Amino acid sequence: MSTSTLNNWLVSAWLSSPLAGDPPALDGVLGWELSCRLGMKHHKKAGRWTPPEEILDVPIPLAKRTLDGVGVYCCSDPIIPEPMAPEWVDRISKRFESSKMALVVAPDQRKSVMVASGPYKSRFAPERIRAVKRVCWFVRGERKGMNKLLKSVHSIGKHRAIGYGRVWTWSYEPAIEDYSIFANNKGKKVLMKTLPAKVNLENVCGYKKSFGGYRPPYWHPAFQTEVVTPC
Repeated sequence: MSTSTLNNWLVSAWLSSPLAGDPPALDGVLGWELSCRLGMKHHKKAGRWTPPEEILDVPIPLAKRTLDGVGVYCCSDPIIPEPMAPEWVDRISKRFESSKMALVVAPDQRKSVMVASGPYKSRFAPERIRAVKRVCWFVRGERKGMNKLLKSVHSIGKHRAIGYGRVWTWSYEPAIEDYSIFANNKGKKVLMKTLPAKVNLENVCGYKKSFGGYRPPYWHPAFQTEVVTPC
């Protein structure tokens, strides 16, 4: 990727259905989509048990910076506007009706099914739902490469398979400055991206300490540590 094609962008996912849970990191979305296309090892072939050295970096079209020896993508944490309505809680439910299912199975083929745990366990889990117009990220990257990947991403967030977080279009607006990691606000340097807590943040404000992932794949325990997140 040539540095001459890198520019600062405000990338927006315009939603046509409510967002379930928290919005994702854009570098994670790009990495997942590209790994699907390339058939790389960590596309449905790896898990929490996979050694981190076996997880290859995906060549996503974003710039990368090294801060105190830690490489991070130039991509801010997701930004969402004020919801169009007060947020609410939906219950994501699932139940295996064993007594009714048994009626469609021949008596000599019926067997016991574990419903207290495993794939048939009942659930009635709460999920935070927000009606927002869009989710935004400040990035420094290549617009053409991002659009090639994101045009195939039709939903974001949790419970996408049942209609939440549908994306009807992606937009790219030029940004005046690089706000992907830090931004200036009234002369103060404000954190815009989750970083490991060991990074020197002298003269930086607008963050809190937490625990989680700081680079894709965010779900892998090897990349989860004490972090600082924008607030």
